[in-house]
Amino acid sequence: MSRTIFCTFLQRDAEGQDFQLYPGDIGKRIYNEISKEAWAEWMKKQTMLINEKN
Repeated sequence: MSRTIFCTFLQRDAEGQDFQLYPGDIGKRIYNEISKEAWAEWMKKQTMLINEKN
């Protein structure tokens, strides 16, 4: 069963992460405040930034 959280990025209720992605306080914050949808958007952006040529 999925968790519903208030996503601070999307500013609305959304499905939360299934598990804590990172250890420590930052991991707890991501788990409690960032939705799966927002995390997927970040992963796309991160990949784009890594592959971008200057």
